[in-house]
Amino acid sequence: MLFWGGSLLAQETYLSLIQDKVRNGEILLAQFNYEFTDAYTQEKSQNEGSIWIGWQQYRIETAGQIIVVDGTLSKVLDRSRNRVIISEYDSELDDFAPSKIIGGLGNTYQVVDTKKRLNFQEYNLQSSDAFSTFEQMNIRIDSELKPSSLTALDMGANRMQTSFSEVEYIPVSFNLFELIIPENAEIIDMRYE
Repeated sequence: MLFWGGSLLAQETYLSLIQDKVRNGEILLAQFNYEFTDAYTQEKSQNEGSIWIGWQQYRIETAGQIIVVDGTLSKVLDRSRNRVIISEYDSELDDFAPSKIIGGLGNTYQVVDTKKRLNFQEYNLQSSDAFSTFEQMNIRIDSELKPSSLTALDMGANRMQTSFSEVEYIPVSFNLFELIIPENAEIIDMRYE
């Protein structure tokens, strides 16, 4: 999926080891704290929640919404509006960067620089797609194969910083990537529009 450069070419990297774990059926589960900084106004917005990343699947739960991608469909529950939006899933159009790097969605990013320390490896990635949301990314992974941070810059120099905590690997559950739709929820099915 990614092209490794420099001295890590001939050896297993933490990132490739995580991808192997996820490809072989393990789910990366973590708590996350997300911060977006607008480059022009310096205004910040934050969100936090839980994330599950599988191979070409992921689930994100925050106070306001649940997003479930099963590889074929995307389902988003807006809790405040009691509304679910269902659409066909296209990994090439997915802007959620952690799943592209860890969960095997697409081949947009290439590793252009790596740093190896005793207890972590850090990867600088560049997009090969002129239309991708994020131009540059940096991911840091510790020696226990736990991602600790993901930073990205978009084409407008806006900064996205995600930190991860309580990272663990769990077996896949058959209903993990299904969304239970609440009673009386409004359903907007984009597949038929």
